[in-house]
Order: sequence, then structure tokens, then C-alpha cells
Amino acid sequence: MEVHHHPQLHHEKKPWKEYFLEFLMIFLAVSMGFFAETMRENISENGKAKELAKSLYQEIYKDSIAMHDKLVLRDQKDEQMLYFMRYLKDSSLTHLSDRFYPSFTWTYMITAGVTFDPNDGVLNQLRNSGTLRYFKSIELQNAISNINTAIFKVRDRNAHEYTFNEEYLRPFVLRYFDFTWYDAYTKNGKVSITDAIKQTSFHSATPAQIRNMADLKSGDAIALAAYYMLILRSTKQTIYPAYVAANHKLLQELRKEYNLNNE
Repeated sequence: MEVHHHPQLHHEKKPWKEYFLEFLMIFLAVSMGFFAETMRENISENGKAKELAKSLYQEIYKDSIAMHDKLVLRDQKDEQMLYFMRYLKDSSLTHLSDRFYPSFTWTYMITAGVTFDPNDGVLNQLRNSGTLRYFKSIELQNAISNINTAIFKVRDRNAHEYTFNEEYLRPFVLRYFDFTWYDAYTKNGKVSITDAIKQTSFHSATPAQIRNMADLKSGDAIALAAYYMLILRSTKQTIYPAYVAANHKLLQELRKEYNLNNE
């Protein structure tokens, strides 16, 4: 039986410089791969950040316009409430002026129409998906945080106004308001009350009257309107300006960071 002997292989020892060179080549290859992947991720994140910034900008910009419109309506409501209170104090409630019932409507009926309800769909998406990290600017992150706080305060104030409306205004309206006049004034619901007021310039073919007028106490009606006006003015003077400032700052930071505009 033959016995096969395997030859002994002798490897010559490499100089340490060759080992170092091999290590360096491997290190460089791994590092370049890592840097390439990091660059790819950064490019991808920057692209996503730009798209999210556009969506956020559009949402916030639309809200800035909506806020302006609500402030204009609140000014009109304030003017009508002042007229309504003066009329209750000084004029006849038997023969009503053409302007009385529209001012009555502005005072007690037009409530949700003057309420600013901010949108935060994109903000919620950023928060819930973790994509807020794409925005690297500290100023931008602070602006987003500030507008989130402002939105919370606006909604809290809206809830306060809504509660007052439901508890105090609605019972008053149900007892004294002439809904027959309202129906005729809005053309049987075909026109919104605010549009009707603008289009008809306070004229109606149907004469209005105060329901249950024998029970109406002008002083109580004036006090209710006056307190409601204080609530509305407080919202306009404290809560809304804080939102306007936060909205303006966020738009400013988005424009600066991503070169966006109002288109």
C-alpha cells in the first residue's frame, strides 16, 4: 500500500508594508462605500425635505390667507354688534329698521363663519412619520414648534367660543329670532346668510319681528352681546396675532431654506 506524502508548503513571510498596503486598500474601499451610501441618503433626504417643505409652505400660506379673511369678517361683525346694541338701547323694537335683523344675525347667528380653524395635515404627517428630521435648520425647527403651539392655542380658544355660543347664544336665538325672515332672506337656504347680507344691502321683502318680544329685556340682550364681543375681541387681540406671527415666521424660514414662493 502506497503512502502519499503531501509536500510541505512554505509561504514566505510578506514584508509588513505589503500587509499595511492591503489593509489600507480594504479600509479605503469600505470607507468609500460608506461615504457613497451616506451621500446617496443625504441627496434622497434633501429631495424629500424639499417636497415636504413645499407642501408645508402651501398649507401654511393658505392658512395665512384664511386668517386674513376671518379677521376682516370679525371687524364687520364687531361693527354690526355695536349697531345692534345701540339700536336695542335707543330705538323702537316694534317698527324695526331694515338693518336691525341683519345686525341681529351678525351678533348671534354668524359664529362659525368668523372662526379661524387652522390646517395641520402636513404638520401631523411630519410629526407622525419622523420626517421632521429632514429639516436641519434649527430656526426652521423652532418655527415649526412655535406654530404647533399657536395652533393648539387657537383651537383651545375656538372651543371656548363654541361653548359660550352653545350655552348662551343659542337659547337666546331660539326664543327671540325670526326664522321666517331668515328663510326669506337667504332665499330658502339657496344663499348663505353672509352672502345674502352683502348682496341685498340689508333689505328684505319679508318684514321681520322679534319673537316673544314681551319677554325680551333689552338690557339683558345688550349685556349678552357686549360680553360676547369682549370674548371675540380678546381672541382677535391675543390669540390670533400670536398665530399670525408664528405663521409669518415659518413661511419666512421655509422661503429662506428652500427658496420657495407663494405660487
